[in-house]
Amino acid sequence: MTRPALSTVFMGTPGIAVPTLRALAARTNVTCVVTQPDRPAGRGHQVQPPPIKVAALELGLPVWQPETLKGHADAPQLADTDLFVVLAYGELLRQDILDLPRGACINLHASLLPRWRGASPLQAVLRAGERETGVTVMRMVRGLDAGPMFLHERLPLTEHTTLPELHDAIAELSSVALDRFLDHWPAIEATAQDESQVTHCRKLLPEDGHLDFTRSMGELERWVRAYTPAPGCWALADGERARLLELSPHPQVSDLSPGAIRIVDGELLVGCGDGACAIVRLQPPGKRAMAAKDYLNGNRIPTQLA
Repeated sequence: MTRPALSTVFMGTPGIAVPTLRALAARTNVTCVVTQPDRPAGRGHQVQPPPIKVAALELGLPVWQPETLKGHADAPQLADTDLFVVLAYGELLRQDILDLPRGACINLHASLLPRWRGASPLQAVLRAGERETGVTVMRMVRGLDAGPMFLHERLPLTEHTTLPELHDAIAELSSVALDRFLDHWPAIEATAQDESQVTHCRKLLPEDGHLDFTRSMGELERWVRAYTPAPGCWALADGERARLLELSPHPQVSDLSPGAIRIVDGELLVGCGDGACAIVRLQPPGKRAMAAKDYLNGNRIPTQLA
């Protein structure tokens, strides 16, 4: 059996990139998979391989895990290659790396560029309440997600789409986008991004999940849906962090001040800027995640969230 003529290097790290690696391996000769080093993870802080390493080894592909690609432009793992394919690798590539492949260095970005350049496009599109997102295949340049675009694959969103649902959908859609790109490479042409339409999203921190109950019902519901499970949404209950995992707007109640707690018809309500939200699921301090109706059985209910 002859190998595919197109030689590629894949760069990626988290699980969202696994379907794309598999699609690339099915159609090209993947000469190397570059991913981040094994790192401690989870409650026990045991050293764990990144999901892409696990998938690459299952596929029988060579894996390279440098701490950084800086200073590695002459690495044999990157030599004599037609395409670099990048998806959530975790490092901004320098020009000497971008110049290595004979054809192009492409990136699959989880938004419809030029919207949501940056590190958290899935959370950004959900928090903004947008009804469409997708994957962009672009030629990489030195600027952050600023290169010309080869194609978009579009994905409709509903008012109930959660972050895990979007993550899984984008993972599969990225492999579809790659297949479509390979169908037309090298004849496919790239189009410059419209700089007047650019929006940005940064890497999120735990502090970004601190809920502000002066915001509207809709914004709070989207905030929780967009940031669960990562980075997570929380509020202080008696000085301790409680994680809020699901909210539902409750416009019938309009006399609760922001952050005030009340039980109405068996529902746990919190006041917000234009009404109230029912807390559907939460994780109280020091306890497991649970439905609010279970939390109401036997737990002391705070009067205020801050």
